[in-house]
Amino acid sequence: MARTAESSLSRRAALGGLVAGAAMVAMPGVPRAQKVSWIGANAAAQQDFIGISLDFFAKRVGELTKGQIEIVNHHGGALGGEREHVEAVLQGAVQIATPGQGVVAGWYRPAEVWTHPYLFKDVAHKDRVWDTMRQEYQDDIAKAAKLRPLGAIPRMPRMLSCNRPVKVPADMKGLKIRVPETALWRRTFEMFGASPTPLPFPEVFQALKSGVIDGQENPMGLTFNSGIFDANTHLALTEHMMQDNCILMGDQAYGKLTPELRKALDEAARDMEAEMRPKVIADDARILELIKAKKIVITEVDKAAFTATVKTLVSEFPAGKAWAERIGQIA
Repeated sequence: MARTAESSLSRRAALGGLVAGAAMVAMPGVPRAQKVSWIGANAAAQQDFIGISLDFFAKRVGELTKGQIEIVNHHGGALGGEREHVEAVLQGAVQIATPGQGVVAGWYRPAEVWTHPYLFKDVAHKDRVWDTMRQEYQDDIAKAAKLRPLGAIPRMPRMLSCNRPVKVPADMKGLKIRVPETALWRRTFEMFGASPTPLPFPEVFQALKSGVIDGQENPMGLTFNSGIFDANTHLALTEHMMQDNCILMGDQAYGKLTPELRKALDEAARDMEAEMRPKVIADDARILELIKAKKIVITEVDKAAFTATVKTLVSEFPAGKAWAERIGQIA
């Protein structure tokens, strides 16, 4: 793991340098006609839809602000993992981050709701939920945590990759599964019967190759595009979670923009969502065919059995209960 440690140190050093120079990069406000350059950070590969969505958003911001705001994106974990990106947003070293919605629970506990397993009926329901409650959610997180998720980067259901068949929760016993660094995520996989191992995503591939972990869970696109199937031979279609990532910025920085620039950022986020949702769905079907061609063993799972193992989770993690109930009201 020496190389992983070195890469982690180099990413932290890069972020440290950005923090030191934040006063030169992050403007207290953006007056009319003054051009500024912002930094965007993404932990996934640029060709994954998180990277594609961030690049689309940056391009639209440039267009809608007529070049007044330029966003320069850094992909592939070059600036660290998602938690580091959120910290950097709050410090002013990074202006736009793309964390999973649930990762933000480290600063706004109710965001845990986005990682509740088997919360949504399907992908269309997930999208309707965000469209319906986006404004009220933005306002609450801005007030509580000084963060503003401008838009939801659409992602497909998360699936499990590992090196043996998984069909029922009992098959998870003894599997060391990488999970994002949140308590609810760890508990979910404990309830499933696995041994969850929190790691930043940029460290996952090397951890799989070295045997530190046995598997990981992500949408198929991210798993495939990150080369995970060079280390894992099986895919279980668990669909255990539908957590979008988000286009995130600091609420204080957002509030200091002119109304015109705030409108441009919001419009760019809506345009990104509209552009990416159908593409993500179509790409998921394409990726599944590529996975089959790679001779990966694909198994269906007993979703009712998995759902039953986590039925008490909401009582253990009540921070997201109010939002979970709100989601339950949206058809």
